[in-house]
Amino acid sequence: MEKELVIKIVEGFFGKLGLNFSQLEVEERDNNLYYIKIKTEDSGIIIGPKGKNLEYIKIILRLLLANMLEKSVNINLEINDYLESKEERLFSMVKSKIEIVIKTGKDLRLPYLSGYERKLVHSFVADINNPKIYTKSEGEGNERFLYICKKDEKITIDIEGSDI
Repeated sequence: MEKELVIKIVEGFFGKLGLNFSQLEVEERDNNLYYIKIKTEDSGIIIGPKGKNLEYIKIILRLLLANMLEKSVNINLEINDYLESKEERLFSMVKSKIEIVIKTGKDLRLPYLSGYERKLVHSFVADINNPKIYTKSEGEGNERFLYICKKDEKITIDIEGSDI
């Protein structure tokens, strides 16, 4: 089965890096999306400063899996629940920024976020379903930023068809 092959590849990858882990779980969530959850004492090395090592390891591991499985794959790589806690902090920050936008009426640019984080925030704000706010991304590459914006209130006028 493919899941066992993914486990074997992930074990080999981290083994060759000399990194140990106490728990490895792989779950195929959607077609070609693997959720890989690892518990390790080497989390600081794997995650790195501001999660940069984790981002690079995820890219390399995704390419390795795609090559070995001979198909395109996506992965979520969770190390000691780092991403889950990072998402919670991100959503908490976004909630506070939404309140500022609603109170001031001014658009607010968030600090730099990765493409994945911007996607999470867009979805999070859409799920809140607040008719007063929306998000937009502007710029390119490392200069791409996400904005939380206040919607302009529009006035709707009902006109009877006979008055035209």
